[in-house]
Amino acid sequence: MFLLEFMLINLAFVLIALLVCNVADTSRKTHAHRLKRMVRKHAAVIAGCISSGDYRLPGKVLRSLRHEIGMEAFFKALKHIDIEDQKKIMLVNSGKITGIMQKENNLTFRAYFAYMLKDIKMAAPNGGGYGDLMLRFLDDRSVFVRENALRSIYSFGDAELTERAISHLSGRGITHNEKLLTDGLMAFAGDRELLSGLLMKHYDSLLECYRNSLISFLGFAGICKYDDTLIRRAVKEETSLDTICCITRKLNRVRSDRNLRYLLDMANRYSEGSEWEPAAIAVTGLGGYPGNKTAKETLKKKLLSRNWYVRKNSAASLASMGLSESDLEDIRLTNDRYAMDAINYAMVRAAHD
Repeated sequence: MFLLEFMLINLAFVLIALLVCNVADTSRKTHAHRLKRMVRKHAAVIAGCISSGDYRLPGKVLRSLRHEIGMEAFFKALKHIDIEDQKKIMLVNSGKITGIMQKENNLTFRAYFAYMLKDIKMAAPNGGGYGDLMLRFLDDRSVFVRENALRSIYSFGDAELTERAISHLSGRGITHNEKLLTDGLMAFAGDRELLSGLLMKHYDSLLECYRNSLISFLGFAGICKYDDTLIRRAVKEETSLDTICCITRKLNRVRSDRNLRYLLDMANRYSEGSEWEPAAIAVTGLGGYPGNKTAKETLKKKLLSRNWYVRKNSAASLASMGLSESDLEDIRLTNDRYAMDAINYAMVRAAHD
């Protein structure tokens, strides 16, 4: 009796699972069919607007944007037309579209709208009317909404709006992934020099993730006019180790007497102890000064560091500079087996690269 009941219960579960799968599959097919039909209708309406020269969307289309499937169909329909016409449609109807999205509380819907908006690249002040909406999205609890809103803001190419976005997030105490921030700033569609100047005004008040991303952005963008400011910040006691590392990586990118002095200072200041990362980065940068005797002698000394990364990077920099027999003899005379192992390995690697 018990076995029969057990088999019947399991059979019931199997039937329920099959029924759920069938309902889900039917729902997907229904959604796909509805979406395809709506895309055709929206595309026809949009084509009519373009041909008439009146880019205002009729009420029926605007009302459909209140629903996820309607918004999805709208953006798919836009992809059928020229990018400039896409921009005109979005610009002319910005007031009504932003009005709809301001009332929308669904986080997934918000994230989707911001994500699709960035592809249109509304290169205009305040994003052609969408900038304030994206700033509002930055207050959402969802990191996906915030990231997509930021990406849209970068695509607008409005330096003042981007400054407001970064300072707003930092001022609210909202942290964000440093790599995503750096990648976003590098994707900024406007004047990078102007943007960097606006953001540097907030340098000391920014949360560390935004400050470090700004430093990385300056490095990747090749902007050097604030290097003196960064050097002064790097030697302040209150500056975090992560920020010092960001500044050091940034200054590794451009060779100058000033940057050389900074790298030598970092190599000597941090090569021992628990805070070794700035030294490991600095000795990598010193490899870019092959003709400088002080740089080479400093690297030889750092081969004796107790930290494996400092030794390894020093050896790699020395190998890239090229070592004379006299240099090798200096290293052998230290009687440090770890130093010799590091330099021999680095020389073999350099020979094969």
